[in-house]
Amino acid sequence: MFRMDNIAIWLRRSLILLFWSLLLSVSLHVSLRAQDAQPGVHTKALSDSTRRVAFDRGAFFGPSAAMPDWNNGYLTSRAVETFEAGVPNVRLYGASGQMVREAAIWFPGSSRVIIYSATATADGGIIAGGHAEKPDGSAGLFIALINSAGKITNVIQTKGFVPGNICQGPDGTVWSFGGTGYATDSEPNPGETLRHFDFQKGEIGSYLPRSVFPKHPSPDMHAYIRCSVNEVVAYSATAHEYIEMKYAGDAPHVYHAEAPSGLRLLGFAATGSKKIYGYFSLLDTGGLYYLSFNEAASTVSWVPIEGTVGVYTRPGRITGLWGSDGNNLLVSRAEDSAGEMAIHWVTTLQ
Repeated sequence: MFRMDNIAIWLRRSLILLFWSLLLSVSLHVSLRAQDAQPGVHTKALSDSTRRVAFDRGAFFGPSAAMPDWNNGYLTSRAVETFEAGVPNVRLYGASGQMVREAAIWFPGSSRVIIYSATATADGGIIAGGHAEKPDGSAGLFIALINSAGKITNVIQTKGFVPGNICQGPDGTVWSFGGTGYATDSEPNPGETLRHFDFQKGEIGSYLPRSVFPKHPSPDMHAYIRCSVNEVVAYSATAHEYIEMKYAGDAPHVYHAEAPSGLRLLGFAATGSKKIYGYFSLLDTGGLYYLSFNEAASTVSWVPIEGTVGVYTRPGRITGLWGSDGNNLLVSRAEDSAGEMAIHWVTTLQ
């Protein structure tokens, strides 16, 4: 029989949960109102969906699956770790939502391969950054190029540099925002965090010393990078820094950009110069934000896009950001019965 003391416990827990839910709602509302009140900040909203595609479940779920990214006309899905040869760890899904290509990235003598980041190339191949471990505990860091047949054709060994986030520039070269590892005394190893690679020449550029970032956590954790027509951009949610590097420039421009309070970065996209978007979430709350730039102060702030931020049970809330396709953002909507597996093409309105 259900005892009265059990009922009392249940009621007390319910009241506690209700209290924290209301507190989160009020805090988020106050935060949004404060951001809306910033001088010079223009309100943005989202258009209706111009296209909807329900993707195969394998693009989002599977053993050690990471969140996918859309680049160059494909949704790239990766398994973080594999333990034997012949096991696919990167897959490409086309605009129809079905898998069109897969690759099993592995090196002879390995006992485990970890894929940090992967992206589709302009010609339908794959570029992946990661490390391969041997049974004796030694490991090699790499950026690999895989052709449209799923075969590795080129490998760059990135000794001492962890290629945590990668993208392909319009000239076919690779940019990576990554880490330098730690010495035995937990001090970060010296080196640059933004690097430029060519598959024929190796490393051809390096920027932003690790020393300009806090010791812990590593700035490449919870970070994203995107290559556009004229520049490469990255955002580190742990260091709260937005990085912008013109291909024709000789140094990156770094802006301080605090993440929305209490939320975690889970998606990032760029649709053009100074058109940067992020998806932030925690538990059942989150949504879509854009960067508002204050050039005079060299700072930027994340501002919510109207109607997209809040508890996910509300219509209009955004539950995922997978990348950009031209001027379109690829998002998931809370009201879609297929959940995050249904991706919508939308644009921003101002």
